Amino acid sequence: MRGLLLYNPQAGRNRSAREATVQQIASLLRGHGYELTVTATTHRGSAGDQARSAIAERAEVIFACGGDGTVHDVLQGIVGTSAKLAIIPLGSANALCRELSIPLNPLRAAAAYAARRERRVAVGQCVTTSGERYFLTMAGSGPDGALMYRMLTINRSFVGRWAYLWHALRLLLRGGFRPFRVQWKGADGTEGTAEAVSAMALRIGDLGGIFPGVARGATFNDESMRLVLVKAPALLAMPLWFLSSWLRLERWNPLLSRHDVVSFTCDGAVGRTHVQADGEWVGCLPAMIQLRSSRTITLLLPTTL
Repeated sequence: MRGLLLYNPQAGRNRSAREATVQQIASLLRGHGYELTVTATTHRGSAGDQARSAIAERAEVIFACGGDGTVHDVLQGIVGTSAKLAIIPLGSANALCRELSIPLNPLRAAAAYAARRERRVAVGQCVTTSGERYFLTMAGSGPDGALMYRMLTINRSFVGRWAYLWHALRLLLRGGFRPFRVQWKGADGTEGTAEAVSAMALRIGDLGGIFPGVARGATFNDESMRLVLVKAPALLAMPLWFLSSWLRLERWNPLLSRHDVVSFTCDGAVGRTHVQADGEWVGCLPAMIQLRSSRTITLLLPTTL
């Protein structure tokens, strides 16, 4: 099977060790019969175009070697093609790998691709003022979008989970998160409208890191997304969301509501309200987010060791 392995050469504190690991990964995959080309990304967001070019040259599988951000970028180049997406975890966030039971050790993951299976999955679509992006794990607007906008100026490879929490707290304490209107269509055909300071659609049940429990109840399926709405005031509601989730008390949180939806829109914001998809900043409101059951990709998954 012809393939391309894409990795971010700027990520990580020890770049020489990272390069050596990438070469070990490539050697393992070639030993499994993959005709593999190894290519570094050239800049933020370049992986989608690089994947698209490789597919035009008849690549059958694209290995995204990195974290959730690398997977998100590669996804943009794969949607609408017959190429398969494979994942080797080599980043600071690997929520999708946990969901798919891909070994979190990159060499173990590469070794596990000796035997493989395929899975067709629907992609999510997020349309904002900046254009269209596809996603696999989550998308939302409010403080999470503002945090990802803040991270545009920071090398995430050097940011640990507590640094993420510090930046999130600083944003929250500054205030300015005003309510916006959310309109959704439920998986059962019902519709609803509410005001919220945060609207997050989740497709996996464990985001890991500093956010354990906030995605509880979400499943990686093609029928619906778990929409979590947080009511004003943000300064009280956001910490209460995290705390109640950690303690498994979210059902008794009066500032929180959850809905299984196929689509929703966010608009009516005063000022700029940022939007993220798969933990990447993608634009500002207004936004339309939906699960595209008619738009699917093929995931190439290893048999775990």
